[in-house]
Amino acid sequence: MPSSVNYSHPEKYGIRGTKNFHIKTNDNMTLGVWHVLPRNLLEKYENDNSTYEQLLSHGEPIVIYMHGNSGTRANEHRVQLYHVLQDINCHVIAVDYRSYADSTDVEVSELGVVTDAMEMFRWVHKRANGTPIFGWGHSLGTGIGAHAYSLLEKEGLYPNGLILEAPFTKMSDEIREYPLTKIHRLLPWFEFFIIEPVEKNNIIFDTETNLMNTKMPILILHARDDIVIPYQLGEKLYKHLLETRKNVTTELVLYDKNYKYGHKHICKDKELGNRTRKFINESINNLPQ
Repeated sequence: MPSSVNYSHPEKYGIRGTKNFHIKTNDNMTLGVWHVLPRNLLEKYENDNSTYEQLLSHGEPIVIYMHGNSGTRANEHRVQLYHVLQDINCHVIAVDYRSYADSTDVEVSELGVVTDAMEMFRWVHKRANGTPIFGWGHSLGTGIGAHAYSLLEKEGLYPNGLILEAPFTKMSDEIREYPLTKIHRLLPWFEFFIIEPVEKNNIIFDTETNLMNTKMPILILHARDDIVIPYQLGEKLYKHLLETRKNVTTELVLYDKNYKYGHKHICKDKELGNRTRKFINESINNLPQ
């Protein structure tokens, strides 16, 4: 949902300089992708889609966006974030995992979506020619990004940083805190009927464990009025990472509930662009020599 999205024409959703394309994964899945150009490249290249892929090596930072559980890369709040990133002269690569949008329709699994995030990074990395690459995960996308990018580090592919918007510690914690489970939590069968089946189906998304000992800089953004993923989970993850990752940048920004950003509107923060650019610049400048 929504089924009527025209992915081939991203300009219909108010975003300039955007190319729609598809990539093929090693396990034969097709993934739908949008590539949003940095604002400084729009005047010269906006209308020439054939140059977009080549421009990934132009030098502007690249942000791979990994969205949450609902909707697609075309959702309004996601497009708002693309604008923010475009305005600070970043490329945006927004991917829909398998079973989402116009990507291959198969049963969703953690292994599948994590594989897709890794494949998207590898695709970009091959074309970036040393240009810095950052990940941005929102909600479920934080669990996907954390798992995928930790595995990439083990392969020797090092993202320049990871931004986690509304993250959780692990999926079982998020289910326990989710508002719709509140009335069931104290019942004796809750763990048996709700938590254990999820884990037995290998839906773990253990971000705490996955990010332990990783080297990439991490920025966590969370709104105090987020009722889908309570900010305490983001705060808990932050403290855990401080303890388990030494001499690596780990930052936390908590937004006061008076801003009313909730679960998906941190994109409305007027300082988000400056905050993100500062994190990107510092991450690039502090690269190990």
